[in-house]
Amino acid sequence: MLLKNLPELFYNIAKSPVDVDLLYAKNLWQRSEILSEYVNSVTLFDEYVVINGESPEVLAKRVYGNPFYNWTFFIANDIVNFYEQWPKSSSQLSDYVSNKYSNPQATKHYVTTEVKNTAGNIIIPAGKVVPSNYSVSYIDNGIVVTANPVVSITNYQYEEEINGKKEKIKIIRPHLIKDFVESYYRRLNKSGPLTVSSTAYELKM
Repeated sequence: MLLKNLPELFYNIAKSPVDVDLLYAKNLWQRSEILSEYVNSVTLFDEYVVINGESPEVLAKRVYGNPFYNWTFFIANDIVNFYEQWPKSSSQLSDYVSNKYSNPQATKHYVTTEVKNTAGNIIIPAGKVVPSNYSVSYIDNGIVVTANPVVSITNYQYEEEINGKKEKIKIIRPHLIKDFVESYYRRLNKSGPLTVSSTAYELKM
């Protein structure tokens, strides 16, 4: 629905602005321009964690009562590739990891665990990528302490962590969704239905 309403343009894909070869396309650049006007609004969005297997359509139906508002999640989170940027379900993630890695349980890398001294101060934060033999020495109450705060992260755990970050999204607050949709489409089409560009430099990013 979003792409259908994007303004259209003819873009010259030839190297010469004189001997043109026009490509008919949707003006995705204007989408980026409009997005920047909304993303910094702290009163427009709520934080939300996508439920396992929840599609944009299901979420839009539950939150807004309209599955066709699914595209607003893409706008709010600057998602341009649904398959890469929307969180995968547990089964989808398992299939993805199995196809990507010959051994999903093999070690991807090593990371630190958190190290604190007796006063509660953090010496080493958790999650720092380090070699497998990493160690750290520090003085705690006059005593030299050596720690080996290292754990291995498998290929599956690595992809699971990335997927978990994608589950945390912004959604437009339900009582503002209709006003947002109306103002977004007005802004989207303010420059008219057709733009002709001879080079990429003439397109505003």
